[in-house]
Amino acid sequence: MGAGKVLGAIVGLVVGLLIGHPLAIILLAAAGGFVGHRFDEQHAVFTNTPDVLSDFTPPVPRDWEEDRPDVAGRNTHRPPTRPQEDEPDDALTRDLCALFIEVAHADGDVRREEVREVRRYFETVLGYGPESLQLVRGHLKTFLARPPDLEAAARACGEQMPSAERRRLLDTLFELALVDGALQRSEREALRRAARGLGVSEEDELEVAAHYLGEGDEHYAVLGLTPDATDAEVKRAFRQLAAEHHPDKAAHAGRQAAEQATRRFQEVRDAYEEIRRLRGL
Repeated sequence: MGAGKVLGAIVGLVVGLLIGHPLAIILLAAAGGFVGHRFDEQHAVFTNTPDVLSDFTPPVPRDWEEDRPDVAGRNTHRPPTRPQEDEPDDALTRDLCALFIEVAHADGDVRREEVREVRRYFETVLGYGPESLQLVRGHLKTFLARPPDLEAAARACGEQMPSAERRRLLDTLFELALVDGALQRSEREALRRAARGLGVSEEDELEVAAHYLGEGDEHYAVLGLTPDATDAEVKRAFRQLAAEHHPDKAAHAGRQAAEQATRRFQEVRDAYEEIRRLRGL
């Protein structure tokens, strides 16, 4: 956890304590942590293991692929020369690499399996060959050393790609985020920001998220909602139910009532937290 996130949560907690309302304490601490996390994200210095880019092996030089006489003057057999690759779009390549690195970095250091997923996208979706992949490697190396801006990279990609390709890219970003394990809140938030920057509709984003994370129907049911509820409706339902079932309101009604209120309040909070993770709120 970054220092900014910790400090932000502490500041929010202190302000909430000064206000004195339990719900204000929870919400302000969460808001402070979120602001601090964004600060950490914008000012982070990436670290990575030396072999994180090891899947990008340099291509064999063309001169060595041709038949050449050996020291005795005999022609030696060499593999046929590769056909000339089409020049990749350097601007799009750069912006895609920035976007991939930001999503991969959302939960900490960029890992080799995440970089492998990036390579797979360029190879299988965009058809990059060995030489073009070296351009990808160079951009990844640059962004590993200097944090890019996620929103700017996503907007740039969105401007250069048709709608269907933008959705396919978001699909790949989800695969990238999940390749090293369960999706973290910070990763889901990064994916949501990427979708907004790419210009992917909220409906399409939630459809892609449901494919990888599930619908979460049971969590919506706890809040009295369905999965098609808007973000504003989710937040409003949580605030109303949290205030209604807060344990402090049942403290005077006896121990059993207070325990029931505590359980219900926790159910509401857990459901809301899970929906936040699914949606990246």
